[in-house]
Amino acid sequence: MNPERMRAVADAIEESGRFMYSTWGGRLNLEGEWTEDGISTTNELRDVGTLRHCGTTGCIAGWAATLAFEDKSYCVTRNQMISDLAQDYLELDHDEAQKLFLGQAMVYAGFYESDGKALGNATAIEAAKTLRMIADGEVKL
Repeated sequence: MNPERMRAVADAIEESGRFMYSTWGGRLNLEGEWTEDGISTTNELRDVGTLRHCGTTGCIAGWAATLAFEDKSYCVTRNQMISDLAQDYLELDHDEAQKLFLGQAMVYAGFYESDGKALGNATAIEAAKTLRMIADGEVKL
């Protein structure tokens, strides 16, 4: 795991205030509701731009992918799955990535009783705190 990148993702999520566990990347529709845009690959994220744009949201993997795109020293593979890019960028093994990206880390951090509740309810502040707790070794994946 790369603690510095984990903290950078936490900062990005917290600064934006936009977080949604159920989508790698999404936008506001005309009714002002969050929608999933079907963003699942690096090519699709590149076409949309990054999640820093107003009117976008995403999960931990989507935000990690955004930071990977912005990191000029990091090579982003074309048409890679967002979850794979995020796992590589954060230097996680498969099991760690699954726990982080699918809500189990929120349970370990004490925010929710089950990962299902985390997936539907987690906030940007909770996601940022969880990432910092993992980076600081307070929560193990």
